[in-house]
Amino acid sequence: MSKPWENRSFYFGEDNFKECMTAKVAPLISRFCMEGYLRLGEHRKLHYHYFIHPKARGTIVICHGFCEGFFKYHEVMYYFYQAGYSVFLPEMRGHGYSTREVENRCMVHVDDFMDYVEDLRVFLDEVVIPTTNHKKLILFSHSMGGCVASLFLEEYPDYFAKAILSSPMLGMQWSGTHPILVKLLLWWSLLMHWTTRYMPGQRDFVPVSPYPNCSAQSRERYEYQFHLRMAHLEYRTNGGDYCWGRAADKAMKQAIRNARQIRIPTILFSAGEDALVSPEGQQKFLKRNPTVVYRSFPHARHEIFNANEEDRIAYYLELFRFVEEA
Repeated sequence: MSKPWENRSFYFGEDNFKECMTAKVAPLISRFCMEGYLRLGEHRKLHYHYFIHPKARGTIVICHGFCEGFFKYHEVMYYFYQAGYSVFLPEMRGHGYSTREVENRCMVHVDDFMDYVEDLRVFLDEVVIPTTNHKKLILFSHSMGGCVASLFLEEYPDYFAKAILSSPMLGMQWSGTHPILVKLLLWWSLLMHWTTRYMPGQRDFVPVSPYPNCSAQSRERYEYQFHLRMAHLEYRTNGGDYCWGRAADKAMKQAIRNARQIRIPTILFSAGEDALVSPEGQQKFLKRNPTVVYRSFPHARHEIFNANEEDRIAYYLELFRFVEEA
């Protein structure tokens, strides 16, 4: 007996995307999507959304990417739910409606990526596990979330049964800046105590859609998400400061160095036309842990779940096969 996700009609096309989001996804979010805040210390809160499936086959926790949040994953969460999974998405510190550590809402700041890791651990302990009775947990991550996920799996190997790293940030393009210059800038920024100052190529949110100069090939999907960014000030994070840059550089190196510590079944999806993350870092990670399954989409941009229809469906089919195989 075939499963719903094996049928191509399960997935939204380009021409009917708006109609499907209005007729299918919006009612699901309105009726069944819960949200809340998890207090982390005296002055910080982590904002999150979740769906509880009445007959859950397991639970998928989403670790989102840089300058992202709930707005990016409406379609993704819908597919996971319709495939029979409960879904949780915490918005990382400095993103979405979670507490910011700098006044500029467009700027992403973090002192250490292990702060993201510890926030995720607390979220699992205090929200996900008590709510789901610790059924089969699966970690889905994208971009910066892939780096955070790798660090988490290396530090805490027993929480999840499986993990998906989608275009994981294990090396960066740094907006075309030469890697040697980046290293010098990061060193100089530390010497000069630069913190809340944008890295090269980073800037405040500009209220003009950059499509097609973006990480998505699907125009309808990009415009849907951009509209939500326009509608919510909290979704306008757009660039990292030097403190974030130094933390990211350290985190990527650590994730690669300790890759062998990941013991659960893991799959890494790579985009061949990725303008944001570097494939070299992903290949170093794979060499350090050859048990990680590798799948490449040579013609996809960074956001494979927003790729052209053929790649997008192939991506989801591969993802669900991996999640459901014994």
